[in-house]
Amino acid sequence: MAFCVAPGCLEPQNDDDQEVCLSCGSKLLLGGRYLPTEMLGQGGFGKTFLAIDQQIPSRPQCVVKQLYISNFPQETIGKAKNLFYQEAEHLDSLGNHPQIPRLLASFQQEKNFYLIQEFIEGQTLFDLFAQAGEFTEVQIQELITKLLPVLKFIHEQNIIHRDIKPGNIILRTIDKLPF
Repeated sequence: MAFCVAPGCLEPQNDDDQEVCLSCGSKLLLGGRYLPTEMLGQGGFGKTFLAIDQQIPSRPQCVVKQLYISNFPQETIGKAKNLFYQEAEHLDSLGNHPQIPRLLASFQQEKNFYLIQEFIEGQTLFDLFAQAGEFTEVQIQELITKLLPVLKFIHEQNIIHRDIKPGNIILRTIDKLPF
């Protein structure tokens, strides 16, 4: 199933073989290679989608982060674009850490901006808390011990994360390392 990422599209689900959305006419393939398949979440400035990289033979999954600048007041669009490019640079410089998803691409298509990142199979801490309830003291200590080196690495790059929260930390399925 292909998923249209155009803001305001009323029927975003399309067949895989479609090149444009049957509902709104927008291109379904992002950057000529990334095919969104489902929406993962949304915030005030954009949405996050699961996608497939169509140009790699194994068709790996990836994450598409969409920033729609068209919602910004005209006087702040330039600043928003600069912040987008700054975030892309930061993600690119951080991607050589084994617990930070790699940036695969950043680009503008139509009036929207996109960051494509490596997909990490796992659950967010938010979902784990909702499922399991409170963590024990030992579980919290273990989590912090695994997470602090990542935060140290980020700060050593002179980057402040600004959005550390349970919904943004994923415990990878295969080894329970936080990302």
